[in-house]
Amino acid sequence: MTTNYPTPSQEPVNRQVPREPEGTMRALPGAVAADGQADPCGTSPPGGNAEAGFLSGVGKAIHRHVVELFSRVKPAFAREASKRDAADRIRRAADDRKHDHSGGNRTWLLRLLIPVGGAAEAVTAYVGVEVLVASQSLAIGLSALTAVVGVALACLLATRRLNGLGVPASVRVLEGLFVLILTVLRFQSLAVQGSSYSTAVGAAGLAALISALGLLGIEEIVVETHTFAMFIAALRASWAHWRWARAATALAATAAAAEGAADKLQRHYLEYLLRTEKLPLEEAQRRASALRAALASSETVA
Repeated sequence: MTTNYPTPSQEPVNRQVPREPEGTMRALPGAVAADGQADPCGTSPPGGNAEAGFLSGVGKAIHRHVVELFSRVKPAFAREASKRDAADRIRRAADDRKHDHSGGNRTWLLRLLIPVGGAAEAVTAYVGVEVLVASQSLAIGLSALTAVVGVALACLLATRRLNGLGVPASVRVLEGLFVLILTVLRFQSLAVQGSSYSTAVGAAGLAALISALGLLGIEEIVVETHTFAMFIAALRASWAHWRWARAATALAATAAAAEGAADKLQRHYLEYLLRTEKLPLEEAQRRASALRAALASSETVA
């Protein structure tokens, strides 16, 4: 039943009346959400309904809190959806890079060991050229150049393997000659320095083993690891996923706070109906649930 409210004749017709948010008014067409229309004790005005008396009286503060929380849910949901879409897009791009990669699936960070292998190659090469040149600076330059050539050769072979071209036997022979020549130079250098024959042979053999394993290790690292672009794509995907998880957590917290406030409003309204309006328990529960549902639907759709 719709109740007609009498308008006091002494008030101006154009008096501005503060109103609650429009979504709430649409949800509660019979509620009068104006300030000053409830008694100080919080009871509904004569001829008014219980919703208007509660929302404009004792329930006004908590109602505004509920409205504020529900108004945050929709922007939080939009942010979460945006972050989720961005994370999915970046992850698919990273997966496409992995799919197009013909090498192994190990992390790019293993390629940081390549400079270590190059340094080992330079040190062993320095032993071979130390006494064969006139100055130490020239020996350092030759050993560094030797290490660069060795690492470049290993990377070139790895690139051919990644492209499915295979490694010709002649290139493997060239790599073996590279190691063999360095071994002979190391042996001669040690012999010139006065080392015994067995010592020179053993040291040269050890240096040759280090050089060969270093070159093969560099080649395998290049083949079995991701590229730098794949590494950056994986980092971007992890960062996007973290941002999405953060947005989802914020959405869950906002929604939980809004639902908790709505439950609190429902309990207060139920107590109001039982104590002030003297309604039966079943009727009071039905009206309290209807008010909560109306507020939640109106604020999330508005």
